[in-house]
Amino acid sequence: MHIKTGLVDAHLYCLKKEVLDFLVDNKSISSIRGELVPYLVRKQFSKTINCPNIKDDADDRNLKTKDGSTNQELLISSRDEPLLQLAQERSCWNDHRGDMSAAYHGGKLRCYVHIMDEGLCYRVNTLAAYIDTNRLAPKLFEEPAVHSTAFISERCQMGSDSIIGAMCHVAEKTSIKRSTIGNSTIVKEKVKVTNSIIMHGVTIEEGCNIQGSVICSNAVIGRGADLKHCLVGNGQRIEPEAERTNEVIVGTDQLMEI
Repeated sequence: MHIKTGLVDAHLYCLKKEVLDFLVDNKSISSIRGELVPYLVRKQFSKTINCPNIKDDADDRNLKTKDGSTNQELLISSRDEPLLQLAQERSCWNDHRGDMSAAYHGGKLRCYVHIMDEGLCYRVNTLAAYIDTNRLAPKLFEEPAVHSTAFISERCQMGSDSIIGAMCHVAEKTSIKRSTIGNSTIVKEKVKVTNSIIMHGVTIEEGCNIQGSVICSNAVIGRGADLKHCLVGNGQRIEPEAERTNEVIVGTDQLMEI
């Protein structure tokens, strides 16, 4: 047995549909890493209760208790039984001794961790790290700096360390340095973009100055706006002449913590 303590969570989770349905029914769970994963691990290592009145299907996961309340326990469907059987056979761990029962006492819930021994993986947990990673990734995969369908004005100043996506329109007197511009984005005249990530379908009006920021898809940056070290959420609109520094500008919907 090898015990490792230097592993880092990559925050990439593959979940069965039953787990997602369970999350929908349990609004109190607000963190995948801090609440959902520990719950799944506890369920995996706990003995299942065999009850003939309970159907082994995801549609019956919300069972009625004696007092009529809803029991929000997680039950995993048997539809993927061959795959689950294969996972059990390849598992070198057993949760009990002294009986002939199968590992996990026949439970169908499994939590696994995949350890990447080879390859490239970045930990992106800050705005600056996200920007640097997006700027580096195209170079690693040898993608072109400017997509063939992008329209770039001859009077645009663009550094060799920037990436322009497909169907982009970049107007004249524009400066783009150390930045990535997503597909179908419109950058109008006299705009300065430095150390930033501009995602798909963004519109940046005339005279804007964007530094060290991430602008998510379909956002609109009003004329003359000045953004420094900001995160602008999907579909958000920044008013003209706005000055924003170190702000997270998102919608009213609260995202679940990873």
